[in-house]
Amino acid sequence: MTSEQPDQRVLIFRGLALVGLVLMALSFFAPLWWVSLKAPNYPEHTFPDGVRIHMHWTGVENGCKPRESQEVFEDEAMDCVHEMNTINHYIGMAPIEKGAQVEFTIAPYVFVLFGLGVIAALFYSGPVWWVLMIPAIILPLAFLIDFTFWLWWFGHNLHEWAAFTVKPFMPTVLGEGKVAQFNTYAYPHYGMLLSAASAVTLALALLIRRKQLQEKG
Repeated sequence: MTSEQPDQRVLIFRGLALVGLVLMALSFFAPLWWVSLKAPNYPEHTFPDGVRIHMHWTGVENGCKPRESQEVFEDEAMDCVHEMNTINHYIGMAPIEKGAQVEFTIAPYVFVLFGLGVIAALFYSGPVWWVLMIPAIILPLAFLIDFTFWLWWFGHNLHEWAAFTVKPFMPTVLGEGKVAQFNTYAYPHYGMLLSAASAVTLALALLIRRKQLQEKG
């Protein structure tokens, strides 16, 4: 083994870590997941995506686009967050704004903290150095766990004043489902792909650094 190999691997490690950081930063500004409701009263020719919302690290945003058909033309898109809240109200579900308030508030600080951890790992190689990178690596998994929990919470905390009685249920996390007359859809958006790519890149960087340090002794 030549003396240049460890140095080369350090450069590879740092390059991958920086790429992972950039991907993580990009994911912060991108939609992570989308959820849509479709029903006969929202015809496909005017609501091609149904009543759609986008999940971000810092909140829930409108996923609907301006409608354009023979019957309807809009300059601005309908507020589908409000529309979904209206639909959910009929089955006694709490407004979307009730969920993940703490997570949305602290998300910017969490990203900065986790990013600083990765930057510190670029130069620190002492005991448990890898702990600095783990939080950034598990970010997409943490989102999925939190997202699943809040869907469960919404589906199992229905109010008695609902216009329609629905038994507690688990809303669709991934794929297609059905609630009353509504078909539900939930799938990852491109922000989740960026977050997953960041996690894989940072994990690969960590493994390369770990092997290099082990051989170095």
